[in-house]
Amino acid sequence: MDNIRELLIEAKVENLETVLEFVSQNLDESNFQMKERMQICVAVEEIFVNISNYAYNPETGGAIIRISVGNEVIVEFEDGGKPYNPLEKEDPDITLNAQQRDIGGLGIYMVKNIMDVVEYKHENGKNILTIRKYCSLPQR
Repeated sequence: MDNIRELLIEAKVENLETVLEFVSQNLDESNFQMKERMQICVAVEEIFVNISNYAYNPETGGAIIRISVGNEVIVEFEDGGKPYNPLEKEDPDITLNAQQRDIGGLGIYMVKNIMDVVEYKHENGKNILTIRKYCSLPQR
């Protein structure tokens, strides 16, 4: 990741607006279209809320959000919570109506579908989830 910017923040839903502002400010320097920016922000929101609600439950802890913007946007989320790979969760059956589906999994399913790459690793006691979105327009 080149030109990395980093935000260290407590993983609490109340801090979501700060996280989204951090990501949006970095996207302002990019050539990404509005639709792509919205997709990135939706993915960031889903992942940060999941970290806030589940990583340290019932406690809270820190999260680091790193972003690199170029011909692609790379956003990396790091937390020291319980080891959990959301990519191992089976995708929900979206042919079923909401009452028939099991609870959970829809958010990460959405992230996997709107981002170009979603990767997870557990390293040095940390969960690290990385999302990438490639720019559809050439860099300025």
